[in-house]
Parts: sequence; C-alpha cells; structure tokens
Amino acid sequence: MELAILITLAQHGPLAADRIAAQLEDPPGEVQVALRRLRDRGLVDVVAVGELQGHSTNAASYWRLTDAGRDELARRQP
Repeated sequence: MELAILITLAQHGPLAADRIAAQLEDPPGEVQVALRRLRDRGLVDVVAVGELQGHSTNAASYWRLTDAGRDELARRQP
C-alpha cells in the first residue's frame, strides 16, 4: 500500500487522505496508518490549508511527497 500511495501522490499531487483511500479503493483507516508510517520515514508530509469564514477556519490536510519520497519512488520503480 505504501508504494501505491507514493505513486498516487506523484500522479495527482497533494491529496486529502480520504481521496487517496478512494483512489486506491482501500479503507481510510488503513491509508491513514500507512501515511503516518510514510511521514515518520520522511517520505510524505502534511500541508494544512484553511479558509477563513468569519471568525472560524475550515481547515483541510493534504498529503504530499517530499524530495525523499520522490527519491524513494524513483528507486523502487523499474
């Protein structure tokens, strides 16, 4: 699953975890666990995007490849 996540992020750019799960047709909880493992290894990071509406913010988190993630993907693909 981790390689599939790296490939998905390389193809689509930053995505929310639920979109990654939908793309892979995997359970969101399992995708979240895999994303955390990838983040711990420095292969992905999280970008928070917020929209200010009045006095509140609607924030969303998007996952993206890091340089190390792109290097890992290049190393693992033929």
